[in-house]
Amino acid sequence: MNILVCGLGLIGASLAKTLKKNTKHHIMGWNRTDSVAKRALSDGVIDETGELEELMPKADVTIVNFYPEAIVPFIKEHKDLFKKNSIVTDSCGIKTKICRALEKEDFDFYFVGAHPMAGREVSGYDNSLDTLFDNASFICTPTDNIPRYISDALVGLAQEMGFARTVVTTPEHHDEMIAFTSQIAHVLACSYVLSPLAPYHAGYSAGSYRDVSRVARINADMWTELFIDNKEPLVREIDDLVSNLMKFKYCIVNEDENQLRDLMKKGNKIKEEIG
Repeated sequence: MNILVCGLGLIGASLAKTLKKNTKHHIMGWNRTDSVAKRALSDGVIDETGELEELMPKADVTIVNFYPEAIVPFIKEHKDLFKKNSIVTDSCGIKTKICRALEKEDFDFYFVGAHPMAGREVSGYDNSLDTLFDNASFICTPTDNIPRYISDALVGLAQEMGFARTVVTTPEHHDEMIAFTSQIAHVLACSYVLSPLAPYHAGYSAGSYRDVSRVARINADMWTELFIDNKEPLVREIDDLVSNLMKFKYCIVNEDENQLRDLMKKGNKIKEEIG
């Protein structure tokens, strides 16, 4: 099978490396900066590069790896180049805005949203890894117009690549869950290190500081798009977090030991139960 990876940054190049490592498919690659694609070819990360006009008509599967706001325009602009009845997917961290926009289009290929759940605090081709998706989940978000065998084929490819778990769900449920499991953690980490005491943490910090602050190392341009494109679920999570923080604040201000202890016991119990 011919697989085209469009966008060879951290995620795209890591997908290409994983495909090369774990499958026998022919991997084609394209990047807006041509020198990156040529380097990927030289490194053996991809088998072929060239112009989109040459690559797209040959691709049985095309994976689009851009910032959220660039994905829909790119697919619409190049809709006549995609191979008929092929699968076109993406790797973006939000799904509703993208999937619902493309669902309305009359394509002769199948767009199926996807989200390979992995990342790093660094970006770009140089930081890509063929192990990035080890033990990771692959989330597939087909819309109602997608035949089951098409989404099954994409899930099968993810399994072939070595993803530890595959999940099929709606774009809306994906975004609701990602607001909780990923986006709110980045909001919290950035808020945490905005403390005026953060610059003086050395000598006073250990695992707690490291764990909470880690994902404050963030690609601000990309995450700004992700946050705004997933506004409603993320705002609900922020409201819940603020409400819970205010409960702690109330207990501490009022020296309510019993309620404070109960809050921490409840949090501990939930964490023990859910992992």
